[in-house]
Amino acid sequence: MPRKPALPPIIVKRHLAAHDEEEHNGTWKLAYADFVTAMMTFFLVMWLMNITTTEQRKGIADYFNPVAVSQSQSGADGMLSGRSVDKSGSLTTPNAEGDQASPVASPPVVASVGDSDRQPAGRKDPMPHPLGGRTPGEPVDLLRAPPASSADSAPAPAGSTASLGATRAELEALLDQQSAELTEKAALETLERDLRGRIAASPELSALSDSVVIQQVPEGLRVQLTDQARFSMFKVGSAQMNEPGRRLMRMVAAALAPVPNGIAIAGHTDGLGYAAESKYGNWELSSDRANAARRELVGAGISAKRIVRVEGRADLDHFAANAPLDPSNRRISITLLRKPAG
Repeated sequence: MPRKPALPPIIVKRHLAAHDEEEHNGTWKLAYADFVTAMMTFFLVMWLMNITTTEQRKGIADYFNPVAVSQSQSGADGMLSGRSVDKSGSLTTPNAEGDQASPVASPPVVASVGDSDRQPAGRKDPMPHPLGGRTPGEPVDLLRAPPASSADSAPAPAGSTASLGATRAELEALLDQQSAELTEKAALETLERDLRGRIAASPELSALSDSVVIQQVPEGLRVQLTDQARFSMFKVGSAQMNEPGRRLMRMVAAALAPVPNGIAIAGHTDGLGYAAESKYGNWELSSDRANAARRELVGAGISAKRIVRVEGRADLDHFAANAPLDPSNRRISITLLRKPAG
């Protein structure tokens, strides 16, 4: 049999559908981006329409209208006329139109040499440069004092000079007062140590050291001579001082004699009172004992002019506040005042 000729190979070509081809290209992304941009623009326009005033919207419209823009006007007369789009924070220059914006000072204008006719009305001198003569790249020292202007360098008026002199005098007086107070405090401390040393060095009075109370008070240095259970400066109910009391007074007088300060004396009693029908009481007793202490101090060498106050306090100021009948409430208080006697 004759041989049949070979058939040519059959090649099948299959093409994708049209919608499948579109899914693998980027055309739809561009369209979507344009849509999103348009929506953002729309919402931006709606937001601007909501927060801007009529004048501000007119300024925005003029910005997109090249014919309406004047090249000869400054930035304050341009798009927003110097205002911000937010009504709460809107700022404007005095040249801007509308009454919705809050005015602020106009920007400084620096006139060049030989151009004084271009200065704004009402301004004689140009405003100082914000950098104070520095170059833009030079660091600014905030702690350094600004350069003195011509107004600062001008001589101060007579009233200012007098005020400065008064301030200097007050400062000097304050320093002198503080120095005097420190000196006086040191002198009182020295006097306190001297008085305690005298008591400790005396064989006769060392046993009575508990009866002497020395303390610094706002008035000065206070020395209180108190009674104890086995010691009393006065006889019971009497203003006559006994010998141990006189020795204590002489010791205090010897310590206070070199100091010129004034002295105040007060007498105190305990809470034990006299009979109701008695004409003599704790007021009279405390006053008489204070006066007896005054006589002893003057007799021991204290000048009578230094005694500025002698008083009786009766039983109003107890040394032992919770024990009115305690013997320490019966005492003589001698205060060396801070100011010298006149």
